[in-house]
Amino acid sequence: MTDTDHIPLAKGVRHITIYDQKPDCEVFINDPLFDIAQLAAGGKKVIDIGCGYGRNRKKVEDAGGIWVGVEPFEGGKHTVVGRAEDLPFEDGSFDIALMTSVMEHVEDVGAAFKEISRVLKKGGVFVGYIAYMECFHEISYNHLSFKGIEYYSRINGMKLEKISGGRRFGIDYHLAVLLYPFPFKRFRGFVAWNIRTHLRLKSNLMYLYWRFKQKMSAREAREKADLFFKIECLKQSNGFNHIIRKL
Repeated sequence: MTDTDHIPLAKGVRHITIYDQKPDCEVFINDPLFDIAQLAAGGKKVIDIGCGYGRNRKKVEDAGGIWVGVEPFEGGKHTVVGRAEDLPFEDGSFDIALMTSVMEHVEDVGAAFKEISRVLKKGGVFVGYIAYMECFHEISYNHLSFKGIEYYSRINGMKLEKISGGRRFGIDYHLAVLLYPFPFKRFRGFVAWNIRTHLRLKSNLMYLYWRFKQKMSAREAREKADLFFKIECLKQSNGFNHIIRKL
């Protein structure tokens, strides 16, 4: 028996609080966060990485934007064949980079973030959806936590400004996969609502604890309880919508 055998599992020497866990950005729950048509309005140039059959092309072009689709495979309605880790464009070519449900299928996430930053103009935005608690699908390589998104943005000259989770959760996603072909998907919204309600109840109980047990002021306890709710939602989210800005 060693000196450390008595230490419970998952108990490190570092004391981590919800303030340590919070990403350095605005946090939203159950919010779509952005509208690509509104962002593209006024002639903005959009690179749609992993565009598939080009479902965003009409939205961007109808808004007056310029759409450039990229796929690593021939076929589909893309305009350029290329990989997220090696985009065939000049530096600062785009106002907006869009990547929806694609990053988990990229082998080298760090290289992809670096390339996105490179092709964006200063002040340009990288928006989209990144999987987190989804199970393996198609060919998955990397599912990023909200802190992972923050980290890869920071080291590549970008700033995570806004993140949204809590619309769907890993629990209802995995149930839908487990129960397929039974039509559980139609109930996912109801299950997700119940999870959010449960987490809100927990946050209210935490408010009472901080307010009366820890003797915090009402304002401080409420702010901490609201942050607790948001972090708990993020920690169990299916994935995240994000707005990341090139510095």
